[in-house]
Amino acid sequence: MIALVIITDFALPGKAFTDQVIKVQAERQQYYNAAQNYHYSYTLTTGQHDFSVSEEFAETVNEGDTVNYRLSRIFKEVNRYQLSAAENIHTDSLRRYSGLILPLLMLLVMGLAFRHGKRMSVLIFVLQALTLGDLVFLMM
Repeated sequence: MIALVIITDFALPGKAFTDQVIKVQAERQQYYNAAQNYHYSYTLTTGQHDFSVSEEFAETVNEGDTVNYRLSRIFKEVNRYQLSAAENIHTDSLRRYSGLILPLLMLLVMGLAFRHGKRMSVLIFVLQALTLGDLVFLMM
């Protein structure tokens, strides 16, 4: 049931906003392993909301540009965003995984469990825990 609610929230169009970009902030994310690797995460700030964007989008947008974005109805997450003058619609990869891929995987495994019975009980338990964690993540 939780997976269906999450997918529904991701799939519904949501409330549309058009706002000016105040700033785009890049934050270095450090890995604490032997290789000392890192990557950058990008956050776009508008007058009303802050949300994560892809590196590709962050490099094309400037302060003062106008962006269109849609806020989901249930969890108030930004599902899709684009520059007002552009045709390309973007979706943040974390939002795609948490709102679509993980819940679909949960439903697929639950469907397969009816066919294979108890042999999938551990996998179902793990995916249920991940889905509950995803729900908590979306509610924050």
